[in-house]
Amino acid sequence: MTALPAWLPFDPASPVTLGPRTLPGRIWTASGCFGYGLDGADIRDARGAGPFAGLGAVVTKTVTPAPRRGNPPPRVWGTVHGALNSIGLENVGLDRFLDDVVPRLAGAGTPFVVSLAGTRPDEFGVMTRRLRAAALDVPGWHGVELNLSCPNVAKGGVDFGRDPDTVRACTEAAAAEIGERLLTAKLTPNSARIAPLAAAAAAGGAHAVTAVNTLVGMDVDLRTGKPVLPRRRGGYSGPGILPVALAKVDEIVLETGVPVIGVGGIRTAEDALRFFAVGAVAVQVGTAQMDDPFAAAAVAAGLNGGGAA
Repeated sequence: MTALPAWLPFDPASPVTLGPRTLPGRIWTASGCFGYGLDGADIRDARGAGPFAGLGAVVTKTVTPAPRRGNPPPRVWGTVHGALNSIGLENVGLDRFLDDVVPRLAGAGTPFVVSLAGTRPDEFGVMTRRLRAAALDVPGWHGVELNLSCPNVAKGGVDFGRDPDTVRACTEAAAAEIGERLLTAKLTPNSARIAPLAAAAAAGGAHAVTAVNTLVGMDVDLRTGKPVLPRRRGGYSGPGILPVALAKVDEIVLETGVPVIGVGGIRTAEDALRFFAVGAVAVQVGTAQMDDPFAAAAVAAGLNGGGAA
């Protein structure tokens, strides 16, 4: 367990209240990094704990109005300090998600937040309304994270989320349908200023923002002299982006006061504490979770019960 510093204003193992919902913990998995939250329930680590132990929420793989096949392979490329990905929002689509995945999540008892993506503001409202109708009686459904910042799609991707007016319009559409559930907007770091995006999301009715999504990056295969990803550029994540993510969270907290769920390069309890130090109220573990399904649970365990330093 990590010794907790005296400056920490809360117990990092405590529940967190965001908008109308109280989630059971401050350590979450990031969207796309633990599937839909259905796999892994039957595996255990050396302590006998499962990969969901101590987590506040699993943020599902992003769901779109229609099924998506995603981008051509290769979709993930390891780098020295992280990974490039170009998944392209592959998913089963909203109909199948509501008919198949939501009931299975309800049966598993997993606390979850659903990531939604569209290409027009009105789509976010329609999707949120349908999700609410299907999941309203599921205790583990805590809310929606609007994916306004994926760099790997041709429409509705990172450029879509760089405009504060569009961010506000998407958030307003979802806020009108969310009811008594959490609404957060996942923001792009691929903008000179992120605080105006956070302010726009809050003005549109978001209870919090998630910061940040992946940076735009690329790599070259020296055997061919060509980019390693078919779309040339993809989303760069992992420990290499942690300083950037911290700076973006700090900007949002200092300039807007909007509650922030921090994400970007977190692997350890100490990394999570860095985000809490700059004002994040919860964090998500992403790329590390793809390498180790127990990564987020290990961060949660490392923050549970440490004494003040």
